[in-house]
Formats: sequence, structure tokens, C-alpha cells
Amino acid sequence: MALVTKENIFNYIPQRDPICLVHKIYECSDESTKTGFTIENGHFFVSDGQLTEAGIVEHMAQSCAAGAGYSSSLKNVPPKVGFIANIKDLVIHSLPKVGSEVITTVKLKAFVMNVTLVVIHSECNGIPISDCEMKIFIQE
Repeated sequence: MALVTKENIFNYIPQRDPICLVHKIYECSDESTKTGFTIENGHFFVSDGQLTEAGIVEHMAQSCAAGAGYSSSLKNVPPKVGFIANIKDLVIHSLPKVGSEVITTVKLKAFVMNVTLVVIHSECNGIPISDCEMKIFIQE
């Protein structure tokens, strides 16, 4: 069961359609976040019936934003704006098809000054889709 569904995801992320790439938040703590995105035909980041590489990377980044937004809401503070500072060791194993749900886990590795370092893993039906390490600069 999801903590947040497609109907209210916009309360937690700044992105809007047609580029929204997170539909659900399944889990969220200070250490990790688990999100879901169901790939829809005609989506901005879908080509030839599959989520594109750019869509996968954007989904990973939005999963980070969703966790930060949800955590901020629990603390009754406005979420801070974050920007991708670096992507390291990105591996895209496969492109998931329309109708499937991508499940992504974001794990906090370190937080130093205004930079958050996370490790991100995405899968679809238990099959790895992508992995990377991402640095996110947090605007104060």
C-alpha cells in the first residue's frame, strides 16, 4: 500500500504533467525512499512503447525529490529546492515497457554541507532497470 498516490503526488514534487515521473511513494524515512511510476502510453518520455533513458534518469531524480518533499511535509517545513550536481556510475540495464511499473529505491549515502549523496536502484517486475550514484545540491 502506498503512502502517497497519483492523486496527491503533486503535494510532494515540483514537477507537473507532462513530465511527472513519480506516481506513488511506498516508503519514506530519513535513510531511504521507495517510489513507483506506471509507464503510460503517450507520456513525454516514452518512445517506441518504452520509457527512454532520459525518462529513467529523470524518474530517479524525481524519486529523490519525492522523498525530500514527503519528509518536509511530515516536519511542516517547506521543501528545499535541489539540483542534480553529478551522476556517477549510471548503468541502464533495460528500458521498461508501457504498462509496467518502475519501482525505485533511493538510499542516503552522505550529506555534507549543501550536497546530498544518494545511491539509486530501479527495477521492474524484479528485474534491474538502472543504478547510479547521484549528488544533489540543495539550495538554501
